Amino acid sequence: MPTVKLYANLRKLAGTKELFIKGVTVEAALNELIEQNPALDGVVLEGGNLRPHVSVALNGHNVIDLATPVKEEDTIAIFPPIAGGTSPPALLLKGEGNRGEGNVWLV
Repeated sequence: MPTVKLYANLRKLAGTKELFIKGVTVEAALNELIEQNPALDGVVLEGGNLRPHVSVALNGHNVIDLATPVKEEDTIAIFPPIAGGTSPPALLLKGEGNRGEGNVWLV
């Protein structure tokens, strides 16, 4: 069976950092993961799609297509969104703290 590795708060929700899951595709494995761990429902998938900012890797390679086939010896890693970084860009209008001409985007 493929190995699923969970990181950060997903480990806490599932109560484990690693599981063995049935599934012939990444999507099937994720659905099986959620069936076995209802606390992950709505955290990894939303409406059958990967939630924004959740990253899935298959054998160390980022997965975008959930229909990607999975083999018995494969490892699926799931990374939740991580807080931090910058706020969404803010637009400063001319004369609102910027010293140049025109509008400026702060990132």
